[in-house]
Amino acid sequence: MKKEEWESLCSNCGLCCHEKVVSEDMLLIDLSNPCEFYDSENKCCSVYEERFKKCHRCKKVNLFRAMFASYLPSICGYVRWAKEHHVRLCKEKECVLGNGVFDFVDD
Repeated sequence: MKKEEWESLCSNCGLCCHEKVVSEDMLLIDLSNPCEFYDSENKCCSVYEERFKKCHRCKKVNLFRAMFASYLPSICGYVRWAKEHHVRLCKEKECVLGNGVFDFVDD
């Protein structure tokens, strides 16, 4: 699959751009804590072409991550593709979205 075809699988949910915690059976996504480059109006990265240079936390969603990454929610276009092709090998987790999920953590 060509790069353009793979990237077109993205569903623009924007959830990969938020802080996450993964437990044994749950994925918590803090909607109030997006990446500094996340454009919430358009649900995309404002520095998309340079995202890996500008944001050290940003990881390319490749086939390996679509297959195994437990931090990607089931609505992710890459995860849906992996499921459709029977190559999603990661256990499904309940995805909990919320604001201020990590506010209880002390600095």
